This record gives sequence, C-alpha cells and structure tokens, in this order.
Amino acid sequence: MTNRRHVITGGVALGTTAWVAPSVLALDRLGAAVGSGTPDVPVVSMGALLIDPPPTIQEGTLPLDSNINTFVWPEIGCEILDNDLVVNRSTPGSFNGGSNQATVIPAGTKIASYYVHGDRLDDGGQLTGQMTFPNATILGLIYRPAQLNASSYLEAPGTTYFNGPMETSDTMTLSADTVSWNMRFGPALDGIRVITTCS
Repeated sequence: MTNRRHVITGGVALGTTAWVAPSVLALDRLGAAVGSGTPDVPVVSMGALLIDPPPTIQEGTLPLDSNINTFVWPEIGCEILDNDLVVNRSTPGSFNGGSNQATVIPAGTKIASYYVHGDRLDDGGQLTGQMTFPNATILGLIYRPAQLNASSYLEAPGTTYFNGPMETSDTMTLSADTVSWNMRFGPALDGIRVITTCS
C-alpha cells in the first residue's frame, strides 16, 4: 500500500494560525489524491458538516465540540488495499453501535475513506447526521474500537485521532449510498469510518 502520508497532498497547515472549521470542504483536497480516480464528494445533511481534516479531534476541541453538529471529513483518497480490511457493517439496514458483522473488504479493492466525528459540549443529549454519495457505493462502516484502531492507516495525514467508538445507545442506518447516525452522549466521543468505492 502507498504510504498513507502521501495519499493526500496539501495537508492541514498548522503554523501559528488557529484552525477554524469551514462549512464546506475545500474541494482541491480531493483532487490531490495520488493515483487514478477521484474520491466522491458526499452530500451531508441533518446536522452534519463537511470540513477539511482538523489538526486534532481530542475531546473538548472547539469548534468540533458542539451541541448542534457532527463533522465529516475525507481521509485517504483513492487507494488500493494491500490487505483485507475488516469492517463492522456492510449490509443495509438499521442497527446500533454494538453490532459487529466483522465482514471483509478484500485486498485489491480500490477504496476511499471518510470519518464522522461527534462530541457534545454538555456530554448529554444526542447529535444526528447523514451523508450520501452521489457517485460512490458504501462498502462498509467501521465503528468498534478494535477495527477503528486497526484501520488507523486510513487516517487523514496531519490529524491526531482519539477514536471514540459507537455504543449500543447509538444507532445507524445504512443503504448502498447513504449512512445516517444518531449519537447519544455521555462523557465520550463517537466516531464512524465510512469506506466507499473510488472510480
């Protein structure tokens, strides 16, 4: 597999300027993917915002710590898997964060990866969101601790992750091109890695 640090160029420039979450993803990041193909640009709704990868998702990081929004960003661009990738869910339906099908996306599959992050300011209540891919198919979701950690090579370069798995109180609905989520919070982060086709 290509070194993931070179998959997407033009990573977040930290410098001395504070990071601010834009309301719309900078599309040139997707055009910078190495190799053939371009990742799809998802359409987000129901409280989700599409942003550039942040420097960190540590709990309490503003403006990602929100009582209104969940956040979505692209991770790797078009990449061919060298090894099988285990995902927690690949079949359509509604389920909770305790569900684990442990299915495999086989080596040799060209994929793109996106991350969904939720963290409430008040550590209570819920956050919702939805993302739809106009030109890609969702191959699987990763949201359990072991699989989130095992798939860390898909992380966006320049972002420090603190994976918060989905829990049994969290619910998701998956179809071929859309995933929606309802995250219920205590003092923790919630996260979903979304794996799609890439043409």
